[in-house]
Amino acid sequence: MTDCPEEQPVIDPDDVGDELAFEADEPGRARQLILRSTAILPSLFTLANGLLGFGAIHFATKEGLLVPGTDSPDASLANLAVAVWMIFGAMVADMLDGRIARMTRQTTDFGAQLDSLCDVISFGVAPALMMIRTAVVALRSREMLFVPSGPLTERVLWCIGGLYVACAVLRLARFNVENKPDASAHMGFHGLPSPGAAATVAGLILLFAHLHELTDPFSQFLLPIVGICTPLATFGVALLMVSPFRYVHVVNHYIHGRRPVSYLVRVVLLVLAVVLWPFITLGVVMLAYALSGLTGALWRRFRPGSRAK
Repeated sequence: MTDCPEEQPVIDPDDVGDELAFEADEPGRARQLILRSTAILPSLFTLANGLLGFGAIHFATKEGLLVPGTDSPDASLANLAVAVWMIFGAMVADMLDGRIARMTRQTTDFGAQLDSLCDVISFGVAPALMMIRTAVVALRSREMLFVPSGPLTERVLWCIGGLYVACAVLRLARFNVENKPDASAHMGFHGLPSPGAAATVAGLILLFAHLHELTDPFSQFLLPIVGICTPLATFGVALLMVSPFRYVHVVNHYIHGRRPVSYLVRVVLLVLAVVLWPFITLGVVMLAYALSGLTGALWRRFRPGSRAK
């Protein structure tokens, strides 16, 4: 018998979306898989997502932290508000890149990995840093009542931010394992999506910055409450990201398809609330979505007749 050379695996570019090739480093060593090309348009939107997250980090850290009793928090909160809008811009880019890739049939493994790396920046690191900066500014300007300002409290805030980043990374890694490229697999998620968690934190930060500019008694009453709720909500959404609770895809579940007229009326009422009270409505809606997975699981567990089934 004659020895036949071992047949090398063949990569079909149509199966994976990227143009791949095997290339040997040295004689006798295993040949490596080399990426030759990938889809451009979806990748540009994905990179825009990551760059907007980087911009949010820049604006969140633009002003130095306040020295107690000296500086004004106005400049820091204004920059944090800009950072929030950049996070929302990153959410739009993140929504469009996957949709464009599926519409043009250009879903690739490279695009999925690139998307997760950019999501870590925009929806992992940036919101955690923005929460810490907001809470520290509020503490040092005496706008978080009943919470002592000091190194210990700031260490607790850092731990909450670190937990958020760790949970966001774990959430994205789990999504990469569970994800399927077809649109039917994007109707729901296991665990709170990282953009939803980031939107919850960003919405509360924007509400805090808005309330800081107002002088009426009700706004001054809400200001310390929102300031305290922001790190607590960050802690909560961090755990919800790695939870087993089911969350719906907002666009695919609530906007696509046909709905009764009563549903359209509810959407119009929500839009009116956004127009009249944009910051409060945004914060409440984001919190409601973050809690929807938990409340849905509790309802299915304890609703009447659930035990009988």
